[in-house]
Amino acid sequence: MKKEIQEKDFSEKNKYSFVDAFKCFLFLVIVTIGVSFLLQIAILIVASSTGKSVADVSNSQVIKILTYTLSPIISIVFFFVFNAIKKVSNKEAISDGQKISLLPISISMVLAVISIFLFTPFMNLIDYWFGKLGYVVDNTLPFQEQISSSGGYFCLGVLIFALLPAIAEELIFRGIIQKSLSTKLNGISTIALTTIMFVLMHGALQQTVYQALVGIMLSYLVCVGGSILYSIILHFLNNLFVLLFSTFDIVGYLSAETTVYYNVFSKIFPFLLFLLGVVLVAILFWVLKYLRNKNFFRYDPKRKKKIRKIEPVILNEPDKLRLKDLWKNCTYAEKIFMLTSFVLTGLIWLINTISAF
Repeated sequence: MKKEIQEKDFSEKNKYSFVDAFKCFLFLVIVTIGVSFLLQIAILIVASSTGKSVADVSNSQVIKILTYTLSPIISIVFFFVFNAIKKVSNKEAISDGQKISLLPISISMVLAVISIFLFTPFMNLIDYWFGKLGYVVDNTLPFQEQISSSGGYFCLGVLIFALLPAIAEELIFRGIIQKSLSTKLNGISTIALTTIMFVLMHGALQQTVYQALVGIMLSYLVCVGGSILYSIILHFLNNLFVLLFSTFDIVGYLSAETTVYYNVFSKIFPFLLFLLGVVLVAILFWVLKYLRNKNFFRYDPKRKKKIRKIEPVILNEPDKLRLKDLWKNCTYAEKIFMLTSFVLTGLIWLINTISAF
């Protein structure tokens, strides 16, 4: 009985609504566009006042750093401000009350390793075929030369390319958007729609397949694990590995630049690694859900001890909507925000994709 009261209290304190997901999504898009626009204005002002060319100012270290840090910092601040407005405690937005356990943390780390070592070769193969179609694949990172030769720049790279994006995107996507979508959608549909929004937000064909795979893993970890700490760990490690292997030629078969597809097997091998990765991810998902349902890492925050019985995780809740039934069960305001969000991000994704050909 105490368990039911505790879970009821939590749901009553959660003030997110379904439409909040699309409000936050639109905010991210507006911030991204707005930061880019303001930086362009600042570049023109600096160039005209100093007599330097626009290209020189654009390539300055300060402008590059601001380009990659302003949006995530604004997003992190927005997370706390939005929660204050909605009267949702930050603790409740980050976790559903479960104890932070080494098991989900370990699974997050293993998933990051699988993503890089088993999925990346397949993504490189996809990029190879995109290139055959005329798509210009760009895997270079800003400051890549400095990062490879300077410890200070390496730490800066970890901050702006790995840590800040991981925290900002998880706070917004898994902390607000996913929780908001879950007020109306079942678990599977929530994971699917959150992943679609996550992919669109990255705005490029080159990243679509990989971001979809990682997005599913991030959303599942939060849905079953109960805390966005796990998704932040996975997201950060994934970004860190990408930074490391893009900058340093540590593992040859992960490099798109040095990989040569000289026969049929060289093209089949990445696909076999991908299939192995999918199987391992499915096994880890099952283990996580099984142990969660066995009360392996849940506890009562008030009594500081495990609850003996809990409701199992059901990803296909019968009392919530499936994705195919969503539109006809939305209010007018929800439809407007949803349509605006997807049209705007879809156009940006399409423009970025066409411009790369």
